[in-house]
Parts: sequence; structure tokens; C-alpha cells
Amino acid sequence: MGLFDVDDDKLRAFYHRAELEANRGFVDTRKYPYLDKALFIYAKEHNCSYDDALIFAKTGKKMGRLAE
Repeated sequence: MGLFDVDDDKLRAFYHRAELEANRGFVDTRKYPYLDKALFIYAKEHNCSYDDALIFAKTGKKMGRLAE
């Protein structure tokens, strides 16, 4: 695993961190550059959309191309 690889656990941890920084409120990914970058990397590595990666980070459920 490389330095910039993002696996399932790391992506969920980034989202959890952003959620805590937002006081358990709405997480605007543009306000958290580490989460935004992790979502892009995860989507590219897993050949899915940014939205599918965000849904997985939020809920833990693999949707769209991730579920295949």
C-alpha cells in the first residue's frame, strides 16, 4: 500500500473526522480538503463515481459500481 492509497477504512476515518469537525452536522466536502482528495483518490482507484465514494464513506454501503 502506497503513501497516497486510500482503502475503505481510511476513507471512513476521514469522513468521521470531518463529521466531528462539523459538530455531527452536514459535511460539506469542499470545506475539508483531506476528505475531498481522499474521495477523488478512492473513486479513481475503485473505478466508481465521486458520489458512490461519498455514499460509502457516509453509510458504509457500497452502491453503484462499488457493489459490483
